[in-house]
Formats: sequence, C-alpha cells, structure tokens
Amino acid sequence: MINNYMKYTIYQVTNTVNNKVYVGKHQTLNINDSYYGSGVAIVSAIKKYGKGNFVKEVLFVFDSEDEMNQKEREIITEEFVKRKDTYNLGIGGEGGPHFKGKTHSKQSIEKIKRNSKAAVHTAETRKKISESNRTREISAETKRKISIKAFLRNGKTLEEASKILDSRKLKNKKTKSKAMKDYHNNLDNPIRKIDKECNLSEIKKDYDLGTKPKDIMKKHSLTKNRYDHIRSYYLK
Repeated sequence: MINNYMKYTIYQVTNTVNNKVYVGKHQTLNINDSYYGSGVAIVSAIKKYGKGNFVKEVLFVFDSEDEMNQKEREIITEEFVKRKDTYNLGIGGEGGPHFKGKTHSKQSIEKIKRNSKAAVHTAETRKKISESNRTREISAETKRKISIKAFLRNGKTLEEASKILDSRKLKNKKTKSKAMKDYHNNLDNPIRKIDKECNLSEIKKDYDLGTKPKDIMKKHSLTKNRYDHIRSYYLK
C-alpha cells in the first residue's frame, strides 16, 4: 500500500537457496517496495544468486525513525551478527548514516570475505547451478566469441582466430552435408523406408499452402519428430 506519509520499517530478506537472512531498516512511502538492502554482503549475495532467489518480509512498521532504530538494535545484536546464517555485518544502529566515520571490525571484514566468495559451498546449490548451465542455451555468436578469446589467450591474432573458425565452420558444414546426403541415399536406411510410406507430395502441398504444422501432423498421422524430419529434408 502506498501512503502519502513516511513509514519506518524493519524487514527481513531470506535467501531461498541457503536460508541465510538479512534484517534491515528502511524509510519508505510504500512498505511493499522492492528495496532489499544496501549492505555489502546482501548486495553481493543478490548479485551472485539472483534477486529471484530472495524473499522479502516486512516485520515491523513504525511512525517514527526512533522506534525503527530501537527495534533494529533489539534484533540485530552481536549474537545475531555472529550467526553463520546471516548477511548482517554490524549490530543494529550501524550501517547507512549511522556507519559514517566508522570502520568494519576484523570480524565483519572476515564475514564480508566469506559472503563475497564466488564459489557456492552447498551440494544443493552446486546442483542448481549445474542444472541451470545444462539448460542454458548459448548462441552461435556467443560460442564464436568464446572460441576467439581462447585463441587470443594462446597468442593468436584476431584475424588468425577468425580465419581458423571460418575454415572449421566450412569444413564441418561440408562434412555434415555429405554425411546426411549419404545417409538419406542409403536404400536400407529405416528412416528412408518410413519416408516412402508417407505421402510426401500431399504433405508438401499442405506445407506450401501454409497449413499449420499441427494440422499437417494430424491429417497425415505424423509425430512431431517425423514432421520435423520431413520438413528439414523434403519441404525446403
């Protein structure tokens, strides 16, 4: 709810991957805004895991800054900061304007280092990252850039790297084209036998008329894989 007067809140942000929490205070006109904190550790964590893996909950709403600060001091104690499941680096009253002119304690510095590590330690998180990488699609252009950078690291010039990649692309294209042609010209090829059983001329006629793929598949009793195969080798 958006008000026309200031509210003073205490909120908690929870990392749904490792269940670590961050408790902060925030002055706002909208208690349901998207502010998740500006502390070093929580900002680093959000950057690493992605904001979608964090949930924010407003714990308290006050009408004055003094009430907010008092509640923050009650919650974020030394014991709270020392816990391994928090992103808070200083006790309540530190951070923001209250932190000006001060320096982090040795303990806080060590905690910043731990929370800023790029590596993710839990097996569950490693599994999520692995699954994400497997499903991530990399464009041909991105793959080319990665390859060029690898060549540059090995002493090649940009021109040399580009020529090598272009040569490989042409060679792969010719090899693939010849292999597929030989495969489809093989009379014993089971796929070719199946193709003969299809009414290719009627399928092509429907395709040229702009009939929707799902309608073509239904009319000619084709699976999606069979339709994709026919389209790739007979309809273009």
